[in-house]
Amino acid sequence: MLASMRNEGPFIVEWVAWYRMLGFTDVVIVTNNCTDRSPALLDALQAAGWVQHIRCDIPPGKPITRTKLKAAVPEKSVRRANWLMVCDVDEFLVIHRGKGLIGDLIDLSANPPPFLGMSINWKVFGSAGRAAFEDSPVHQQFIYACPRKHLLSRFIKSIYRLPKYFGGIGEHSPRRFNFERSGQSWGDPGMIWVNSAGRKLPRWSPRESWLNGLSENYVTHEVAQINHYMLRSDESFSLKRGTLSPVALGNRYRQSYYDAANAGGELDASAFRYADAFAAIFAEAMALPDVARLHALCCADHVQAIVEKAGGQAGDDPRYRDFLARAEALAAAAS
Repeated sequence: MLASMRNEGPFIVEWVAWYRMLGFTDVVIVTNNCTDRSPALLDALQAAGWVQHIRCDIPPGKPITRTKLKAAVPEKSVRRANWLMVCDVDEFLVIHRGKGLIGDLIDLSANPPPFLGMSINWKVFGSAGRAAFEDSPVHQQFIYACPRKHLLSRFIKSIYRLPKYFGGIGEHSPRRFNFERSGQSWGDPGMIWVNSAGRKLPRWSPRESWLNGLSENYVTHEVAQINHYMLRSDESFSLKRGTLSPVALGNRYRQSYYDAANAGGELDASAFRYADAFAAIFAEAMALPDVARLHALCCADHVQAIVEKAGGQAGDDPRYRDFLARAEALAAAAS
């Protein structure tokens, strides 16, 4: 699993625990120009062997996400991965088949493998009327989503083999697969691209441009979906308003963006199928050396950013004081 992050401190432990729970063996996270304490938190997780953290600060005006993903390509854990997937910290893969693990979605022992890549559709979740940020799992706070026929459901994230033969790794898919170097041809056994129900995509090949979404008749949440918590709470989304998208470097976080993501009223509690397994692995993560303290400090940083953007003083918010007190108590207990 590969991700690009900046100032996502309060949400990191949940996300890392989620993908380790699903069965991803390596989690690589690239950060840039952070102003919160998320790099320190990621370093603590790296010291415990839970993630690989790459720093890649980006000069103004340079493409952010694409540069960061490119910086991860030389890493052995990326180039030699049996399967590679790129997701953001607000995207959670949910698998409905079997026990909900990655091996229930993909036959990892098949020879030849069943396909080169699979694209899994988003299911976009709104704010569920939650105005305030709180320190609890995102996937348990927001349970109302856009239906399958919503335009946002066409967008995808992809999991694929042989990353070393791709000339580009993108947010939604790879591209420029080098068939000559791989010694394989498109259409050979295992050399097809499918949706999450296993249906072959007939009009796209990885030699071509990026694949960002599927046509409506290929959109499916039947076997798997990407729960995309695009907004989280109104307070958390307020930090995005007026900022540039790290992908397009444009001001996309406007009211229209919020309204589109918040349009769904379909109840979806499918992420709760993992409740027991998640609780166990999250507790394990928070018990790692210094992780709980740094998580609390990241939550304090998040509240500070929210309050100060609204024109207030962080010290006046009881949540800020509580997070700092929690971090201080954890430091004292560890000394």
